[in-house]
Amino acid sequence: MLKEYLMPESKGLHYLRDKIFFCLISAKNEEYKGYKVYNIAVESQSHQDQIISLKNDVLDFWRLPSFEHGTTGKVMVPPSHSDWFEDQLTTLGLEKDIHIEDVHEYLTKAENKIKRVRYDTDYIGDYDDDNSGDGNYEIDDSQPDSQPDTPFDIKAYHRYDDILKYLESLEEKYKDFNVNFDVVQYGITEQNRKLFHIKLTNAASTASRTAKPIVVVEAAINPRDWITVPAALNVVDQVLDHNKFLEDLEWIIIPVTNPDGYEYTHTNLRLWTKSRSTRSNLGIICPGVNINRNFDLDWLHFDSSSSPCSHLYAGVEAFSEIEAQMIKDIIQENKSRIKLYISLQNNGGYISYPWNYERAASGMFRQHHLLGLEMVKSMNNPYKLGVGSTIFDRASGTSSDYARDNDILYTFNIDVVQSDDGVVIPEKDIGEIIEDVWNAIAVAADEMIKLYVSDSGQNTNSVNEL
Repeated sequence: MLKEYLMPESKGLHYLRDKIFFCLISAKNEEYKGYKVYNIAVESQSHQDQIISLKNDVLDFWRLPSFEHGTTGKVMVPPSHSDWFEDQLTTLGLEKDIHIEDVHEYLTKAENKIKRVRYDTDYIGDYDDDNSGDGNYEIDDSQPDSQPDTPFDIKAYHRYDDILKYLESLEEKYKDFNVNFDVVQYGITEQNRKLFHIKLTNAASTASRTAKPIVVVEAAINPRDWITVPAALNVVDQVLDHNKFLEDLEWIIIPVTNPDGYEYTHTNLRLWTKSRSTRSNLGIICPGVNINRNFDLDWLHFDSSSSPCSHLYAGVEAFSEIEAQMIKDIIQENKSRIKLYISLQNNGGYISYPWNYERAASGMFRQHHLLGLEMVKSMNNPYKLGVGSTIFDRASGTSSDYARDNDILYTFNIDVVQSDDGVVIPEKDIGEIIEDVWNAIAVAADEMIKLYVSDSGQNTNSVNEL
């Protein structure tokens, strides 16, 4: 479906914008000069607990270590705290293993390898079009004023305006098909961007549509999790290509939950974790709220901060942010029909289920685990499965916990496999990762059809909590 969307532009203009982009790269991410990333390999559960106890407003854990799962953690440390952190490692008897010596330098090199055309709002160009395998776009100077039409590529990282423009074009296209494809605007963000979600099903009667089970897929609630955006766009594409998912289910897909934060990771700080709101008393100096800590379930207790300058800042109150309000309203308006809620994140190759805020599983533990096992089996890369709080430590105010607390029976986080370097995943790996994500979601969606849609197509409610 995606291959049919074309965006032409001259190579001459593209080349000029390309050059401007590379002039700006060196200025971007300046704040990360001197930051280091450490590998943390724990040798016991006690080591893991002690490392996690060091979590504060300045340490940024890209991935938490896990003794049970044999997972090496990665933590970014500012230069002001590197000596202190290394002393803590020595005290714990852990080896100092510096994975990235300078985060600014690392990010500059990493972004040089990303498709430069993503910074062009009018044209999505070919990647590695010279077939050299180097991942670079080659300019054809023999035809500076002509450029063949090129498809929107979901195996690439795109800017927010491009994503919205693309989805609006699909909405227009499917008006002539037996598909309800709606780009639903919820509101306007602090920085005047449209906040929207996609509603997708077949064009059945209104009465039939309102009886369908709903699957919700949410992406980029943490704006630096770029990989979740193509994963969500691929869900749109796959649903359009699989008639049974259109016939039996309705889909609500949020490709970019946090638009302002997402754009900020493209233009200023690649590893930004918050929105860009300024509601706190330090909002001008320290803008933004961590949207996945802003939900009204055990708000501001675990892995959250009351400091506006923290990357874990939970907001002035629960649901202070429009991005969290949108998800709340989607859940409240459809809670009797939402049967599956998926939050896409980037934390190292896990499928997890509630709870995140307490060290216990929800009443649906058995059902979650059995379905989760089938989801993991469908994936080509190895994924681990478990309760969120036991895999990642406790976290309050998350979207998936809020969904489960509001009687959405099946709620999962899919934390995609990270690259060797952590949260910055090369574009060459996107295709494999988003295929895995779709395989898992398709298994879960199939199960929802079995549980809630009978052979006659009538909605059923056969699942009860244990």
